[in-house]
Amino acid sequence: MKVTKSLLAVAVTSLLAASLSGCGGSSNGSTVSSINEPEYAYLRVFHAAPDAPAVNVWLNGAPALEGVDYQVSSGAIQVPAGTHTVQVDAILADGSTLTVIPATELMLDADTEYNVVATGKAALIGSGDAMAFGPQIIARPALMPEGARVQVMHASPDAPMVDVFITAPGDDLSTAMPFADNVSFPMATDAIEVPAGSYQVRITLPDDPSVVVFDSGTVDVPAGSDWFVAAVTNTDAGSSPVNLLVDAASASLVVRDAAMEADIRVAHTISDAPAVDVWINGGAPAMDSPLYNVAFKDFTDYLMVPAGDYRFDVGVNGTDPVVVVDALGLDASLMPAYKYTALAIGNLADGMANDELFVVMDENTRRVATEAKLRAIHASTLAGDVDIYVSADATPSSDDVILTGVPYKGDSTVLSVTPGMAYVMVTPAGDPGTIAIGPAELPLEGGTLTTLVAIDDPMSATGVSVISLDD
Repeated sequence: MKVTKSLLAVAVTSLLAASLSGCGGSSNGSTVSSINEPEYAYLRVFHAAPDAPAVNVWLNGAPALEGVDYQVSSGAIQVPAGTHTVQVDAILADGSTLTVIPATELMLDADTEYNVVATGKAALIGSGDAMAFGPQIIARPALMPEGARVQVMHASPDAPMVDVFITAPGDDLSTAMPFADNVSFPMATDAIEVPAGSYQVRITLPDDPSVVVFDSGTVDVPAGSDWFVAAVTNTDAGSSPVNLLVDAASASLVVRDAAMEADIRVAHTISDAPAVDVWINGGAPAMDSPLYNVAFKDFTDYLMVPAGDYRFDVGVNGTDPVVVVDALGLDASLMPAYKYTALAIGNLADGMANDELFVVMDENTRRVATEAKLRAIHASTLAGDVDIYVSADATPSSDDVILTGVPYKGDSTVLSVTPGMAYVMVTPAGDPGTIAIGPAELPLEGGTLTTLVAIDDPMSATGVSVISLDD
């Protein structure tokens, strides 16, 4: 097995103190410093924990990196060799911080690069589970390669053991040798020098190169590149289980599967419309499709489709020939790795031009263990402009989370909220004494996303109600 296993996550403080002070790196003739230059060590920091919040990193008591979010790395940070202190603070939903790695004294050797990868699951902290959040440290000599140097880490706690192939573009994997085989979380391959040039990174199931779970397409690796690549959990749309977080020393980038799809879901929110079928590119849905016979208040799960341009049409279910609701036709471009919600909104009987198939992009949908995420979309033709409150009690007040003057088709976007019991209330704009929707009691738990859609509802006492598209 051509892999070097990285240090396992243990108690965060003891891991950093023991691992970094004990990771020595000898220099050689191709190191970045010489006998006439000051001696330096190098740090690269990676946020690869799929459910952890953004973090601040402190070095020697001063902020070194701020707001480092998931799938971001620092590039190489040059520091004098010797003793330093590092501290990591998690940024909570209310903007406060919580120290997750206390100020820890580290001994950094000269001409050595320390790749500190925060990975695992924050929700499992304290559980003793091997998949729990913790830093992994991979130390290696700080080289200036003549060609390029590449090292790959399995940093996804959700992905199985895999083989990694790095080949010329289009090479047949059935005859290729893997770059590393049987790599499981949180292993790292050896750091290997390769000629500069164009490569294709493919990740397959172990010992079965015919099952490719990630394909980078063609990636150019320039001369002098020193890449550390973390395969991280894909929290975006699409079928690939991972993305590649590449730190090239001077910058970082995310490489997604070359055929990454988009995700779209559909919700029926027109109270006086019959059940409908949603047609895609002129094709009717099959009777067992989630897009067949969608009734008022129904919504689908996310459906994965190839990225590209689409034509959506809505036909009345059960009609022959099909009665198409012209106002609900839509042309849309769906981008790879993005999620979308298509809402059939309006009121057919009011004679107003408010009927449409309304598509919104679903951004910031990554589930974070330390916060609840909440989104509100205004799809009620009757409510007018509204204010939206998220309160610890059932009474709207100025110190609650508030969105003011939200119009028809307005979207709060995703708000990060401190977990706990909350009440959601919708009032006419500027009128907190009149609660049109709610108080709706919501147990907002960490790691959840709740999308609320305000709709016309003739069965409600106020004529409006709300549906939830998520947990």
